[in-house]
Amino acid sequence: MNSFNFEFQIKTKIKFGSGKRKVLPQTAADLECRTLMIVVDEGIKKAGILDMITAELDGKVNYVVFDKVKPDPTIDIIDQGVKFAIENTADALLAVGGGSPIDSAKAVRAVCQQKELNEKCSRIPLITVPTTSGSGSEVTKAVVIKDEKTKNKFSAVDESLIPDITVVDPELTRTLPPYLTAISGMDALSHCIESYVSQDAVLPFEMIATKGVEMVKNYLRPAVGNGNNMKAREGMSLASLFGGIALSNCGLGLVHAIAHPLGGRFKIPHGLANTILLPHVMKFNIITNPTKFANVARLLGVNISNMTEMEAARRAADEVKRLTADIGLPTGLKEFGVDSFEEVADLALEEVLMLRSNPRPVKREDIIKILKDVY
Repeated sequence: MNSFNFEFQIKTKIKFGSGKRKVLPQTAADLECRTLMIVVDEGIKKAGILDMITAELDGKVNYVVFDKVKPDPTIDIIDQGVKFAIENTADALLAVGGGSPIDSAKAVRAVCQQKELNEKCSRIPLITVPTTSGSGSEVTKAVVIKDEKTKNKFSAVDESLIPDITVVDPELTRTLPPYLTAISGMDALSHCIESYVSQDAVLPFEMIATKGVEMVKNYLRPAVGNGNNMKAREGMSLASLFGGIALSNCGLGLVHAIAHPLGGRFKIPHGLANTILLPHVMKFNIITNPTKFANVARLLGVNISNMTEMEAARRAADEVKRLTADIGLPTGLKEFGVDSFEEVADLALEEVLMLRSNPRPVKREDIIKILKDVY
């Protein structure tokens, strides 16, 4: 795509800053909602984050809580959420959490807005409050749902899935443990890098994506090392937001195409699958645009001044591996029992949208080789 020929619009209103959860009552009032349906998972309740949210809403907003979300939400969970929304006549949704609660709320809203299902749900505003710094789902037009029968994950992409408002309060990420901070942060990095090198990348979002890469370099290590470091938490919340904006407008690539079947079949957390795959897919894609990959190396802190462009490009993948090791994450798939390389490759090839925006054409044997290298 020509970077100087584009159209774009960021449709989600963004409210960003520490303590920003305090604007939730007024945000709900501005939407004139009568019953706000809060969508969370058990982890959000245990971490005390739901209590922090409801403390702001009590006495100001009428709300109900749907807390049945689980990691990798399934069709059954979405059905339960739709039933709950209809029974409680919810006319606005507030998703609080990581990618799973936010994706669940997006899907619930999409189903409820089918007029043939319930006339009262013709238009439901969606507010997102992310509590991790990685998925970027707070601003994207995509959801990922797991089919519990086939164990496969599938993506849905549509403009109607874009949240109306996101309230990003980095204070809500403070309780995120180091491991989850690490894998969600690497998820954000994978979004920024894949968006930047995408065939569909355009200049405004290339700029956003590269800033996201730089912020991950600056803030992920300190955020993992000290969860109370609010400067690092704020930086990672912004990096996640930038990754979400970039991927919504530029698309993703082969990393995510392979990560989906790894998560569905082998229950590897999405952010961790992306972490492990990212440097290997980068090496596969380098030949298509060494200039961009060399710039990624620079953004990650590599001094590329005395390197050829191709040398610098290769260092980008090496630097991702170094970051992965520094934050204590595994770099291979062996411990997860991944053995069905051919099956994973076949499922990855079904991710047509992601493969279409990947900078290099992908064959089945390419995916199998990458999986063997990662193993």
